[in-house]
Amino acid sequence: MLPSFLASARRAALLSTLGTCALLQLTACGDTEQPPVDTSPRTLRLLQTSDLHTNLFPWDYFTGKADTRRGLTKVATLIKQARAENPNCNLLLDTGDTIQGTPLGTYYALVDNTPKHPMAVAMNELRYDAMAVGNHEFNYGLVLLNKFKSEVGFPLLGANVRRSDGSEALSPYLLKEVCGVKVGVLGLVTPGVTTWERPENIPGLRFDDPLETARVYVPKLRQAGADVVVVAIHSGPDKQPTGSASNPDSWLADYSDSSKWADRGNLPGENEAVQIAQQVEGIDVLLTGHTHQPIPKMLLKNTQGQDVLLIQPNRWGSHLGQVDLSLVYEGGHWKVDGKDSKLLAVDDSVTVEPAVAQLVQSYHDRTLQYVSAPLGTTRAPFPGGNPARYGDSALSDLINAVQEQAAEENGFPVDLSLAALFTDDGMLPAGNITLRDAYSIYIYDNTLYVMEVNGSILRRALEFNAQYFARWNPEAPPSASTPAAAKVGNVADFNWDLYSRIEYGYDLTKPAGQRLTHLRFKGADVRDDQVFRIAINNYRASGGGGYSMFKEGTVLWTSADGVRDYVARYIQSHPDLDPNDVNTCNFTLTPDLYAYFFEATLGPTKCSVR
Repeated sequence: MLPSFLASARRAALLSTLGTCALLQLTACGDTEQPPVDTSPRTLRLLQTSDLHTNLFPWDYFTGKADTRRGLTKVATLIKQARAENPNCNLLLDTGDTIQGTPLGTYYALVDNTPKHPMAVAMNELRYDAMAVGNHEFNYGLVLLNKFKSEVGFPLLGANVRRSDGSEALSPYLLKEVCGVKVGVLGLVTPGVTTWERPENIPGLRFDDPLETARVYVPKLRQAGADVVVVAIHSGPDKQPTGSASNPDSWLADYSDSSKWADRGNLPGENEAVQIAQQVEGIDVLLTGHTHQPIPKMLLKNTQGQDVLLIQPNRWGSHLGQVDLSLVYEGGHWKVDGKDSKLLAVDDSVTVEPAVAQLVQSYHDRTLQYVSAPLGTTRAPFPGGNPARYGDSALSDLINAVQEQAAEENGFPVDLSLAALFTDDGMLPAGNITLRDAYSIYIYDNTLYVMEVNGSILRRALEFNAQYFARWNPEAPPSASTPAAAKVGNVADFNWDLYSRIEYGYDLTKPAGQRLTHLRFKGADVRDDQVFRIAINNYRASGGGGYSMFKEGTVLWTSADGVRDYVARYIQSHPDLDPNDVNTCNFTLTPDLYAYFFEATLGPTKCSVR
C-alpha cells in the first residue's frame, strides 16, 4: 500500500491528466481515434527530362545560331506549367546524359571546373527529385562526377553501377512520399558504359545487367511499401518502328509483331527497357533515355498481363515527358487505376524561364567567349553534311589526317584511319576559323585509339559500314531532290565511316553484306591475315554502333585528349588549310551519289574528276 501522501499525489496527477485530455481532446490520450486519412482519388504526375547533354539555352554552340527547339531553360517553363496544373502531387526526374555534350559541358569539365556545375545550378532551382545517371556521366572520370553529385540537391541513381566487390556505387533507388502516395524510383544505366568508356574513367566499377538488377530491386521497393514503382533508366527500346518513328501511333504497335519493328543494332544489353517492362513484375512506368527518340507512349504487357507504360522525351531539352497516374485507395494502400503519357514539345511558343536563365546566364556567356576564340584560316570551304558523306570529301580526309598525325606524334604511326561526319551542320568556312568551327566538325568527346587489326576485321567492318545506304534500284532511283532517300532511315550518320590510305569502293545495287567491290592497300589486294595499325575513336574501337568486329583487335595506345582537341590544334598549326591539299580520292560509290544528288547545284569536287 502507498503512503497516504503518495497516493494523494497520484490521484491528483491522474485527475489533472484526464482533465487535460478532456479539454484538449488529445489523440495521444486514451483511445481517441486518429483523424481519417484522405483517401480521395488523386493524380500523380511524373515529369521527365533526358539526354540534356548540357543544353541549357536554346542555342547551338557548334553552329553559333539560336535553336528555339531545345534547352533546359525553356523546358523549365513547361515544368512550372505542368506543376501548376497538378500542384503538390508530382515528381521531376531525369534519366541521364546530363553533364556532357556541348562546349559548355567541355569548358566546365576540362577548362574550369571550379564553379558549381551549371547543370547542378539549373536543376537545383527546378527542384529535381532524382536523376538516373547516363553513360556520358562517366566521360570526365569519377572526380568530376562526384563533384557534380555533391553539388546537386537530389540523389544520383544507378542500381546496376557496382564496385568490384559487388557493393552499391550509387544510390540504387529513391523512396519518397508524394501527396500521401509512396513512390519508388529505381535508377538504371545501360551497361554499354564498359564498352565505350576509357577504363581510367571508371576504375573499380562494374555495370551489371539492368534486367537482372531490376529483378532484384523492384520486389525490394514493393516490400518497402511503394505504392507506385517507376524505373528511371538510361536505356531504351532495342527496336524501333519500321514505319515513321515520328508518328505516335507507330510506338503503340504490338512489339511481338516483327513486321512492325526493326532492330536497332544494339550491343548486348544496351537497350533492355522493353524486356524489363515485360519480364519484371511490379513496375508501373519506365522513364527511358539513351536512344534520342521522342516516344510519347508505349504500352507493354508484363508477365501478369498488366500494362506497363514507357516514355522517352528525346534529347537536348526538346521535350518534357509527362506521365499521369490515376490513383485509388484500396485495401489500405494506393493502387494505379489508370495511366497516360504525352510529350510536351519545346517550340517557338515556349519562352525561356527567367529565374533559371538568370542563374546560368554567366556560364552561357563564358562559353560563347570560349568558342569564339580565333584558331586559324582556310583557303576554301570544307563542306559537310551529305555532300561530304556521299563522296570522297576533304572534310573526312581532314579528320583522318588529324588522327594520323596525333597517333604518329605519340609514337604510334598508323597505316590508315577512319572517321565519321556526325552532323549535317559541321563544316569549315573559307577564311578565319574559330574554335567553334573546329568543334562543329567533331561534336563528341571521343578519344583516339591506335589498334592493330587484320584484313579480315577490316573487310568485315567495311561491309558492315555499307549498311548505312539503302539498296539502289537503277530502274526506280529516288528523286535527285531527296538525297536522304539513299540512306536507311534508322542508321545514324555517325555509323558511316570514311577511310584514308586504303583504296575501296561499294556497289549499292547489291544487297547489304555483298557491296564491297575492292579493298587494296598500296595498290595490292588486302589479305585476311594482313596486319594493320589503324587510328579509330574509342566508341568505334569498343564495338560502338554494332561494329563488334573491332573488339577482336588489339589496342596499342589510347589518348588522354579528345579527338576534338586534336582537330583544334591541327587547324591552329596549319594556317591556310587547302581542301585540295587534304583530299586524297581513295574511295568510290556506285552509283556516284555525289554526282547524282549534288553536282548540278554544288559543282564537281576534286574527286569527281577521275
